[in-house]
Order: sequence, then structure tokens, then C-alpha cells
Amino acid sequence: MALWTFCDYVETTGRNPIRQWLDTLPEADSAKIDYRLRHMSALPKWPEKWVSKYHGTDEIYEFRIKGNRVQYRPLGTYLGARRYIILAGAIEKGDKIPRSDIETAERRLANVRRDRAHVAFHEYDGVEDLEEDGDEGLS
Repeated sequence: MALWTFCDYVETTGRNPIRQWLDTLPEADSAKIDYRLRHMSALPKWPEKWVSKYHGTDEIYEFRIKGNRVQYRPLGTYLGARRYIILAGAIEKGDKIPRSDIETAERRLANVRRDRAHVAFHEYDGVEDLEEDGDEGLS
């Protein structure tokens, strides 16, 4: 049973840059990120090694997910009770996240604050396959 709901930032055109970012990653890494989100959705509290506030920002948090020789850092923030929105996809380079990714997350958060039409449920990859296997409650 999901305790948390994950959301993606979407453009007013309906384009989902979060799903698009995930779709550009190697399939195994994208699946690992979605798997971690599914796992986190069932936990009342997340381990600090998985999520922390990004230094130098007021409301941006980073998820820490290891891929194949890559450190993925989806950026987002809490959006009400037990709801979290992913605002930007990032990859850590040299122990830092590119400033442009942080700025993208902050700009998108400002858009969300102005207009909740920028919020959509997270699009998990392969949800149809999971539902066929009878695991509907994962998403």
C-alpha cells in the first residue's frame, strides 16, 4: 500500500520532462529509479542516505540513486502531506550537481506554486506489465 504519492513536473503542453529524462537513461538505470520510487512510496520515513535537502537551496531535495557508474540525482520537493514532486532529473558530476539543473528545479517549483496544472502523477515505466502480473498496488 502506498503511503506516498510521487508526481512529475509537466509542461502546460502536457510534455513530461521527467519521464522524458528517464527514457533517455539506460533501461536498467531508469528501471532502478522507478523501483526506488515504488519502494519509497511504501515507507513512512525515507532513509537519509536516499534523500536530503540540497545545500544552498530553500526547498530542493535530491534523491540519491546509483546507476551503472553514474550517480542519479532526481531533484524535487515535498508538495503537501505525503506527496513529493520530481522537478528535474540530474546526474552528479565530481560530487556536484550542475547549477543549471538546480536552477531548472527552482524555476519549475515556482511554476508549480503559480499553477498546479504543472503537477501530474509520476509515470512509471512498465506499469502495464506490472498490472498484468497482478501487482497493481505498486504504482
